[in-house]
Amino acid sequence: MHLDFDEFDAARELLVARLKANGLKDAVIPGVSASQWPKLQAVASRYGFHYSLGVHPWYCTPDWRQDIENLSKLLDERGGDPKLVAIGECGLDALHKASWEAQLPCFEAQLQLAQQYDLPVILHSVKAHNEVLALLKRYPLARGGVIHGFYGSMQLAQRYVDAGYYLGIGHLLLEEKAKKLQETLVKLPLEHLVIETDLALVSQVKKSDFADKTGGSSLILHLLIEKIAKLQKKSNVLVSEQVFLNTLQLFDL
Repeated sequence: MHLDFDEFDAARELLVARLKANGLKDAVIPGVSASQWPKLQAVASRYGFHYSLGVHPWYCTPDWRQDIENLSKLLDERGGDPKLVAIGECGLDALHKASWEAQLPCFEAQLQLAQQYDLPVILHSVKAHNEVLALLKRYPLARGGVIHGFYGSMQLAQRYVDAGYYLGIGHLLLEEKAKKLQETLVKLPLEHLVIETDLALVSQVKKSDFADKTGGSSLILHLLIEKIAKLQKKSNVLVSEQVFLNTLQLFDL
């Protein structure tokens, strides 16, 4: 969850209290832009959460080289910080055509940093799966990573799994129209899944099918567990325990 976003400033304390009251013990806050990294680290420190640092494809600019240089310096400075667990959110988004030329080298540079610092990556991949998979093959990571907000077919899921990546399942699974993702979840072994919130105020952008059940907040993890359990005909406890274990292994928590 992007808990560092300015939109959460007024309600952050209440939201974290609600999350913890509902059993959340930890979280990973992904980075999106160099300008946001200081606040991200401050928010993570305040609540004892883990975090990652990266440049999201939406925030790639012609000055991406400077961002990567700053990221490299920060990774050097924070290398011993046990709360820093990944690089990202990074990747490619073909829908953001204006930044496409900068996205490719910026993503490639972050994969190189992940290799250098032996960190997993949190990946954003939208309408660019072939390009992303080609770069993951070129820069294999010992610790892999997670495909954030995965919503594709079983065939695509298998390509990422074969590359050594977990699939992050979020609020899209709860939308009734997400038939393809639900079909994928019927077949996909639990060992390859993690669950995520990442609502980032999505309920204020459009009325989601599940917003009333969560008070419009990011308290959806239990709904994801219930949905996956129903699709796979497994118990909520089994699903919860496995995705929790997967998260611990992914981020070495």
